[in-house]
Amino acid sequence: MNLHGASSGADTSGTPSLQSARFQFPGRPLPLARRLAVHNRVVHTIRRFMEENLFNEVPVPALNAASRTWQATGRSYLDSMIVKGFPAVWCESECLPPEYESMNLRLASFKRVEIEKRDLELDELCDFMENLLKTIAGNLTADMLGGRQVTRLHQMVKAKHPRITYRQAVEILNKRGWELQFGEDLNWKACSSLCRFYGNIPVLITHFPAELRFFTSRVNAEDPTVTDTVDYILPYCGEAMDGAVRETDPALMRQALGNVGVGSGTFETYLGMFYGRTVRRAGFGLGVTPVLQYLMGLERINDAVIHPLDRASSHAEDFANGEAV
Repeated sequence: MNLHGASSGADTSGTPSLQSARFQFPGRPLPLARRLAVHNRVVHTIRRFMEENLFNEVPVPALNAASRTWQATGRSYLDSMIVKGFPAVWCESECLPPEYESMNLRLASFKRVEIEKRDLELDELCDFMENLLKTIAGNLTADMLGGRQVTRLHQMVKAKHPRITYRQAVEILNKRGWELQFGEDLNWKACSSLCRFYGNIPVLITHFPAELRFFTSRVNAEDPTVTDTVDYILPYCGEAMDGAVRETDPALMRQALGNVGVGSGTFETYLGMFYGRTVRRAGFGLGVTPVLQYLMGLERINDAVIHPLDRASSHAEDFANGEAV
């Protein structure tokens, strides 16, 4: 199998060829009303999951994602509440990236869910992320997704999701024809290859190189070249969640900022929250639209979009065909 792409048409055996480099046999885009029903069920399930796990929701403003880094997260808001004594907090934020249309995604905005919890280590963080994904998937029904997708998700819920380190991921990929060096980011094609290697189920990749992570990520105690971090990669969409155990020492966070050429002045207010105190915590962010793409088994992220101003022509076609009512 070609790891980097897929051929078009059908092969001589009569077996349908791959339609995308990411996965086999994508589902058809759902009518608007069913996309909306899936979206609402997913958001409701996340909210109920957080409530049942005693998380406090924190309101945050619309976030400027122009840098696609710090400003695109609610981290500072959540950490300020953790510092104030709240043991577990989460937020649902809307990111408004002015340059997103130039990235060919045609998304006016994107929704992100973030959580932070005190005294959470990496294995526990991975458990929490896996439990959340399985709870979301298990709460969807065939009348929303169709029988094939529900069967696929049922198999995913019953499976133990592989957990591999970044080094192991690079080793697997290089044995499959890649030529990756330590420190290279794993693009969506690499993530797709890993998911296929493990039977098209989600995979958690941990311990990324320090240069690939936020300055708030804790350096691993046994191997200082990597951090206590995790990416949750899903078939169809690639990375859908990213998390880390947070650094507790503001001096080390300031040093990490300097290592990537960023002055600490902009972050002094944030760093100041941790002077004179040790706040052990961990957290992750979840992209709602990529998760929807995975749950619905879609080739294009656009086909999972619910925003009324996106893909207006396609929505009009849905109504014209009587499929959106």
